[in-house]
Amino acid sequence: MSKPILCIGSYAKTPYHIEKIGRNVYCIEELCYCIVRNAFLLDEESFDRDLFDWIEYECSLAKLADELRSMAAKRCSMASLAGTILDYVGYNTRREVDRTEEILRENAGMDIYRKKLARADFLMKNGRYNMAFKEYEFLLANTPDIDRQLRGRIEHNEGVMYARLFLFGKAADMFLKAYEDWGRKESYLQYLSAVRMNLSNKEYISFIADNDDAYEASMEIEKRMNEAEQLYAASDDNHAIGTLSVIKAEGKMHEYYDQIGQMTEELKAEYRELVKDKK
Repeated sequence: MSKPILCIGSYAKTPYHIEKIGRNVYCIEELCYCIVRNAFLLDEESFDRDLFDWIEYECSLAKLADELRSMAAKRCSMASLAGTILDYVGYNTRREVDRTEEILRENAGMDIYRKKLARADFLMKNGRYNMAFKEYEFLLANTPDIDRQLRGRIEHNEGVMYARLFLFGKAADMFLKAYEDWGRKESYLQYLSAVRMNLSNKEYISFIADNDDAYEASMEIEKRMNEAEQLYAASDDNHAIGTLSVIKAEGKMHEYYDQIGQMTEELKAEYRELVKDKK
């Protein structure tokens, strides 16, 4: 059994919105959880007077708020401010606190462009595509001297996100740009994969026939597609669909439609979150 955690302070009537991660928190423990889980996304602006006021007036932790204000006045680092909050509350393990402070110290030493690139990569890996797109697009628009390899890497990652959103036409465009800038074979393979997903079988075969350079790469794509089909056949999702087929075959239509409806709503909610504010 896990060690019980004694909560402190009050449950806020008005949540605090952490802009950098796009989330509201309602108590000091939830704030600590978000700091540790999202340390890579935070910066100096994340620890400001509004946060200190919320800690005092909504969480009833005046002593902690006063200590943070005093540290901010002395221009203490964000790693120190975060560490003070985490140590005071005692919600996280020592290892988590130390790791969070280390991440924040490393972030403080980066220039704005390296910070945005690191954040974008972190957001992409964690499925937070809307925020990742904004960071990548800022870099592409505001760094005219960006080298072609880095531009290609950003374009490749944007292609990956478009593909995961089932926007295969846009994904193909980005993968092709990445290949032209970066010259990396993987970007070309992903370009062909996106083209394949965006066309009918007949259209794709015609496309390959008209592009000599694409034929050899298309063999690698088909190999990957076959491997993906085999992995899906053994997946929990496929087993769930198989179970639904059995329920339907047995004539349990009420149960069948209930489960179909639940699965559909879960997929809709997941997709809406992924594409939120992304046109």
